Amino acid sequence: MSKNKDGILVTGGSGLVGSYAVRMLLQRGERPVLFDVAVNERLLAAVGVDLKSISVVRGDILDLPGLISAIRDHGIDRIIHLAAFLGEEVQRRPYSGVRLNLMGTVNVLEAARLEGVSRVTFPSSGTVYLGSLGEGGPKKIDETIPLNPLSVYAATKAGSEFLGRTYAQRFGFEFIVVRFAALYGPAPAGLKATRELAIQAMVRAALKGEAASIKWPYGPSELLYGKDAAKGTVLACLKDKLTDNIFHIGSGEMATGEQIVAALTKHFPKAKITLLKGERPMPYPEERIPHDQSRALAQLGYEPDYLLEKALGDYAETLRKIESI
Repeated sequence: MSKNKDGILVTGGSGLVGSYAVRMLLQRGERPVLFDVAVNERLLAAVGVDLKSISVVRGDILDLPGLISAIRDHGIDRIIHLAAFLGEEVQRRPYSGVRLNLMGTVNVLEAARLEGVSRVTFPSSGTVYLGSLGEGGPKKIDETIPLNPLSVYAATKAGSEFLGRTYAQRFGFEFIVVRFAALYGPAPAGLKATRELAIQAMVRAALKGEAASIKWPYGPSELLYGKDAAKGTVLACLKDKLTDNIFHIGSGEMATGEQIVAALTKHFPKAKITLLKGERPMPYPEERIPHDQSRALAQLGYEPDYLLEKALGDYAETLRKIESI
């Protein structure tokens, strides 16, 4: 049992963003505690996390007593709440997705209330207001746009934001939201959205030197590499005296499928990747401009380190370690 209340609990701490966040917290001299229902040791090792150097709790965020015990036993002062079902997984299994995403968040908030946690950092998604974009929508995507989710997944994120805000106001802790652009990176295939799966298929084919035909029905998108998502999340967890509590975390760079292939080909000149058109998996309007990140820069000091070409090189190297390609 820890006597010092300086730990940072990372739920979903062995997923894509969680693994990188745990590593960054260690590099900053913090004391992360990984909380996950199934620990992905291969991904953690690939991103440079030695499990012997951290505390690991195998637990389910739907188990409130277990969550409270982890907070109490490890002296947790702050929480990064990443555990969730993502994107199309929620669309396929809406009841399970709503149960995990909303009730899991309620459990984290309730545990924070009961155990005197000072701050909960919650990664949300830019999809929470996609219904407010499109033709005739705003010309600038900033944090003031009204929430208007178009999918069950986005609704769980929006609902979690409202729950966190009201809990924090009522019970006196901080609730900080970071809204991600379209996330990608070398996480297990079963945990990824359709766009992420397509990018992973491109990277895997390039690594293996195989020809591949990939469905890519998307227009220009602002992509966010997992390392940068973790960087923004860690900064939001650690930075004190914040004026606002909602921040965009992205790359500021719009990319088409053709640009992804071109950037990947610079690392693997022999790659033969063909993009196929198809229907988009959800009826989202196209995003033609990146999210405004001036607030994240001013208050968090966040700037992306991994634009497309650099990110894909790092992606390939990490995927090689995970899958022994």
